[in-house]
Amino acid sequence: MSDAYDIPEGHERLVWVFAVDAPVAEIEPLVGAGLGEVLGLWREPDPAHVECVDASTLNNYGVARYVAEANGMDVGDDAPMLDALSGTICLVFSKALGQDAARFAPEPPFRLVGRYGAPVTIPSMDTLRSESAQGLLPQGKPPASPARISGMVATFVLLFLAVFVAVFVWIAG
Repeated sequence: MSDAYDIPEGHERLVWVFAVDAPVAEIEPLVGAGLGEVLGLWREPDPAHVECVDASTLNNYGVARYVAEANGMDVGDDAPMLDALSGTICLVFSKALGQDAARFAPEPPFRLVGRYGAPVTIPSMDTLRSESAQGLLPQGKPPASPARISGMVATFVLLFLAVFVAVFVWIAG
């Protein structure tokens, strides 16, 4: 039985890198017809967002550099491991997976090397210097306390009773 790897939900750009113990010529026919089954997915990944290449074709450029620079992913400290890969590698991008895909469960000859995502950058905020940005925002009303609510109910009941008594006195008179 193969290991299963959860696929996170959301619109984050991700890529899963698989090492494949088979030549590219044997793997390419699977892309679009059978790759989903071998990777343990419910449906076929979109072949437009799957790349299977021989790592030796990236020797001058490097697998880590290809994942990081060419595809904009953060490889962190895995660069030496990615550059040491040989043979066929398969890149499955998050766009290849449908909303119903929840996990990978790759079977041989596929082996998950790692999952890499686009680096998250949080823009820095400059201090607002305009006059309208100065001061405090107006505060809203505090929530009504139970004592205040009880007082309002009692006032309503007393007014109702006063009107009710006045109507009976007027009818009797």
